[in-house]
Amino acid sequence: MKRRDKWMTGIAALTVGLMGGCETSELVAEDIAQVRIAESVDFGRFQEQAVVTYDRLEDVKVFADMIRNADEQPGIVNMATPEYDVEVRFKSDETDRYYVWIGESGKPTSLMNVNDTNTVYLVPADVTDELIELLETD
Repeated sequence: MKRRDKWMTGIAALTVGLMGGCETSELVAEDIAQVRIAESVDFGRFQEQAVVTYDRLEDVKVFADMIRNADEQPGIVNMATPEYDVEVRFKSDETDRYYVWIGESGKPTSLMNVNDTNTVYLVPADVTDELIELLETD
């Protein structure tokens, strides 16, 4: 997979992590103003360079679906440096940030809320594939 395609795939999957400011069962795409994604530099800071922004409702819906379908995983978390930083900005001016590790097509993607680095979530493979498709069209 090309570096750009892998990066785009990862970005899409990362946004699924919206487990922070909003109940995931109540999350609707119309509540999201935009989703920003960038390659991560390390834990603890959001990459402000080379950011890709999604703000069209049809694109944001894919991210909202991912968030609703992400499942908390049991156990102790010890993750490598994240591949991507994802920032979800809500119309209410709240912002949630996530670290993302992209899965390959047909595989789950991992994500973590920046405010809870002790918990990891998995996004199902079919949702990851939807995100990959979205990212490849840009």
